[in-house]
Amino acid sequence: MYSRIHLLFPFDMGLELDFAGSDAKEFFKEISTRSMGVLSVDDTIFSHAEFSTQVYRFGVGLIQISFETEGDLYYLAKLSCMIERIRVGKTGIISYCQSLVEGLIHRASKYATYRYDRRLLAGEIFPVFVFAQPPSEDADDFISRHQKALFGLLAGEMEYDSLSSFVLEQDKLQNYGYYENELVLIKRFGAAVYSPEVGTILEMIKLAYAQYWSMRSYNFILDHELRTSQKLLEKLPPYYKFWLIPQSYQRFSSEALDFDRDKISIVDSLYNVLGNIPQVDSDWHMRTLHQNINKVFNIEDLHRTVETKIERIEESYKSARDFLSTNFFILLEICFFLSLVWTIIDTFLLWKVANK
Repeated sequence: MYSRIHLLFPFDMGLELDFAGSDAKEFFKEISTRSMGVLSVDDTIFSHAEFSTQVYRFGVGLIQISFETEGDLYYLAKLSCMIERIRVGKTGIISYCQSLVEGLIHRASKYATYRYDRRLLAGEIFPVFVFAQPPSEDADDFISRHQKALFGLLAGEMEYDSLSSFVLEQDKLQNYGYYENELVLIKRFGAAVYSPEVGTILEMIKLAYAQYWSMRSYNFILDHELRTSQKLLEKLPPYYKFWLIPQSYQRFSSEALDFDRDKISIVDSLYNVLGNIPQVDSDWHMRTLHQNINKVFNIEDLHRTVETKIERIEESYKSARDFLSTNFFILLEICFFLSLVWTIIDTFLLWKVANK
């Protein structure tokens, strides 16, 4: 069985992009395509590998390394479990991809409209196995007969042959194919595809994976913002330490403004990331497939989580603002009361002096 394997490596760029010219309406742009050196894992060598990079306008880049191999499902399942052991020359594939990130960010920076510190530095490989030939039988029968091997391929499970029926039933393989011999299987750690629309399906998987990585990076930065806002609330001075209020207000304002800038970028990405994909919108099969791929990566749940964290941070800053305002007005009232008391005392003393 000939297969073409696409290894996807996402990375946070620390940029928000805006494309110009003919690419102005696109949500991604390809910035690099070339042949690369020999790949190897253990004693197996893969030649004629290809390298390409896409950058998405919502701040995520995606390195794709593609190569061909031949072997049955059991060989592919074993290879799926060894993806992170693949080497480019003498360098591990994740280290190799990470070494390219800075240069790719520099090349993409000409499209940048907003820059921030890179939020997520972790590295992860997602494999997509594209079969050159359709299953030799109906796709459902093929999946049923090779269920364990396919599960191992999609989940990176080395001991797939020992899986219990409980596991296979609880996490049942779902074929999103449209035709009887079309195969579109995808789980969180891998995908297997045979389809006449393989090019569009691959782009949808890449988009969903990039969105997933973007949501993870937003979660990362919002966790930092939550900790910052909580520390601000803990350190806000009471009204009787009035000399600390201006300094605290200045620090609070600076942090709140930084959050507002990040919030604008995040909200814009959340609501404009999908863009308009004509091949998807005009085709029931593609539209349904797109929705199911997003479910695999929990895009909607992550979206809601990010929105909830934004609301909580805004509430924290609003509480801090209300607290500072209340303390300021309490201080003014105390000053007014003391001034009134002093005026009364001063008037009384003047009256006493006048009577003498």
